[in-house]
Amino acid sequence: MSRISKRKLMKVLKGEYQFHNSVDMTKEQIFDMFKNPPTQEQWLKGYRKWVEEHTLSTPLSEYEAIQQPKRRRRKKNVND
Repeated sequence: MSRISKRKLMKVLKGEYQFHNSVDMTKEQIFDMFKNPPTQEQWLKGYRKWVEEHTLSTPLSEYEAIQQPKRRRRKKNVND
């Protein structure tokens, strides 16, 4: 379940808040969400799906391989 501010929650309960997605939820649907929260397994499935949709398509290891190595400072020779 996503987080919502108190102000938005009050607007939702009054029926004044307009959702950005195409599905308009009624008060009954919102209360049903609170009555029947998702199980841990359902939540993890949804979270993993969201992560797959919103992460890089290329594995991170490839980006790390491209990263340039750090250059070391050479110590100055005292005798020079």
